[in-house]
Amino acid sequence: MKKFLLVPILAATLALPLIGNEELAQTEPVQAEQIASPEQKLIDEVLADYRAGHYSSFLKKSDDAYQEAEKKWKNNALLEQRKKLSTMVHDYGIDKTDDFKLKIAALHEAQDRELIEICLSHPNEKISREVRDMVFFSPSKQEEESIEFIHSLSLKFKGDGSTPIENKLINIDTEFWLKSLSLEIAKTQSKMDEETFQKQHLVLQLEKIRQMSEACQGDLVDVKIKSYVETASTTLPKVYASASTRKHLTALGRGKIAPQSPTEQELQAVMAKYLQKEEALTEKFFPTNGS
Repeated sequence: MKKFLLVPILAATLALPLIGNEELAQTEPVQAEQIASPEQKLIDEVLADYRAGHYSSFLKKSDDAYQEAEKKWKNNALLEQRKKLSTMVHDYGIDKTDDFKLKIAALHEAQDRELIEICLSHPNEKISREVRDMVFFSPSKQEEESIEFIHSLSLKFKGDGSTPIENKLINIDTEFWLKSLSLEIAKTQSKMDEETFQKQHLVLQLEKIRQMSEACQGDLVDVKIKSYVETASTTLPKVYASASTRKHLTALGRGKIAPQSPTEQELQAVMAKYLQKEEALTEKFFPTNGS
């Protein structure tokens, strides 16, 4: 993948460290019915079913497919994309990306204020409740640091970690990143409906963090990293709900889905405006001219 295609993905991962980078797998236009803002009820249902072991067969099937792809080197092209992404994160430098994140955060604050104003005018609509939950989701300092740490693993390639346990966690993240991309491809090819995708995608995130927690057991494991993973594990459902709502709004703003109500039309206009501003800011920090 060329640099001019990777840069927007890099910018998105630095700006929104919440859910996976499905953009890498999208080879077809997203259909209107394929993205929907998930309800908390769905998330609670998946959590209960996952803990009861009802997704064991799905996880085994996903793992078998992953192992088979690994044996046949089918993941090499995707792994090369991830390697390029991790290299770009390093090359751009911490100072530049921190400055970018501060400006993106300020842009999102202004955007969220306008979104809330719309929701206050339509307080009883489902989308208004979900947007309010997204905007007012406020993790503690420990939760925020944990979310950032788990996200940082997704920006690294195998061997990029500073310790053996970090490298083990990067390997786990990479494995479930590839499994999630397989789900995304199946969805874009209409091999599964949106609700099934949402449930299975969340299950993969839950299983990933469970395996990370398991990897952090033992007396020699870094206590700080273990604490981050344990905190991220309890925070994940709230993070997933918030990120999924923002993904829905972003799809609205980009015209990938049609608004289903006058409220969503207003939300769409706000998102479209701020996505343009975000793209301009991204171009300023990560210019693509001549690439």
